[in-house]
Amino acid sequence: MKPSSLRLHLLAPVVVASLACTLPACTSQAPDANVPPATEGPVVEQPTPDGPGVPGTEPTPPPVGATPACSPLVPRTTPLEVWVLPDAGATPFVSVLARAAKTIRVMVYEIGTGPIIDTLEAKARAGVKVQIILDVAQKNTNQKYMDRLLAAGAEVIWSDTKFQFMHAKVLIVDAAEAVISTGNYAAFRMTMERNFVVRDADAADVDVLVKLFDADFARKDPDLTCTRLLVSPVNAKQRLLDFIASAKSDLLVESMQLADNDVRDALAARKAAGVTVRVLLADPGWITANADAAAFLSAHGIEARHMKSPGVHVKAVVVDGNLAYAGSINLSWTSLTKNREVGLLITEPSNVTAMHSTMTADWLTATTF
Repeated sequence: MKPSSLRLHLLAPVVVASLACTLPACTSQAPDANVPPATEGPVVEQPTPDGPGVPGTEPTPPPVGATPACSPLVPRTTPLEVWVLPDAGATPFVSVLARAAKTIRVMVYEIGTGPIIDTLEAKARAGVKVQIILDVAQKNTNQKYMDRLLAAGAEVIWSDTKFQFMHAKVLIVDAAEAVISTGNYAAFRMTMERNFVVRDADAADVDVLVKLFDADFARKDPDLTCTRLLVSPVNAKQRLLDFIASAKSDLLVESMQLADNDVRDALAARKAAGVTVRVLLADPGWITANADAAAFLSAHGIEARHMKSPGVHVKAVVVDGNLAYAGSINLSWTSLTKNREVGLLITEPSNVTAMHSTMTADWLTATTF
């Protein structure tokens, strides 16, 4: 089986409990600005528990005395599971949504036809409380899907206009497990694009995601003073810069775009320090700004390539072959500082190795700028 076709659903994930927390402890201040056509404050109080879901879906409480999950590399009590698209299709999303017994929370930039919206409609009609935030800037694309979901009994709102884009791709089921994706939810996109999908059932992560969603749904400011997650516009930029700066030997980036000057400079600094840096971007015929990014990288001795099929919609970084980033956050100024975005660092060796293998296979088939 080729690395790019690996399904990374872990049957026996390994928790890396010995990783040191080398990134900043909690917070720092901090969309696809170029997207394909549509044919493509206050502390939030603890919400009322959703109650038990389907057996086996409840997260394991952290042990007494465990390190608070305030840094991106604090080990999780429940290992992550990772899938690769387009190979996995809608299965990673639908398999989690199918377990919903009480609540589903969704925030997504673009929805669309396919198994995900079909499952959301079915769950709403079955009496599950379904709440959804859609990006208001994509109203022309999302309106017909909002209408469908409202007719099925879901609660659907437009995103807060304080964000330039509500670009996160997160769903949470029964406050017990979540799916964080680099890609949106239209079925036809899933067949065309490289993306990663992460299932997260760690209790601390899911609690933060629930509070984040509930705050955004209520137009309040979430409390993110202690979280592993990378969230724009709160802590994502500094955490990603620190992650890149931690590379000692190898940096592999596969990203839809590379438009943020600070991220570009961080990559150049690693190259100057002797780190091997490779950057794979989306086809410049789609994301025209990538030609400028490639010119910057070339001027600093960094090879850049682009790939047309599958389309590079993923946002991923692998550091030294043993740690990875994945999430909705593009390496652009807008995504890092103006949008609502969610990502995370991945530590499990099996997940990181398979992500690295997929990205390396993509690199080998890609075209030099």
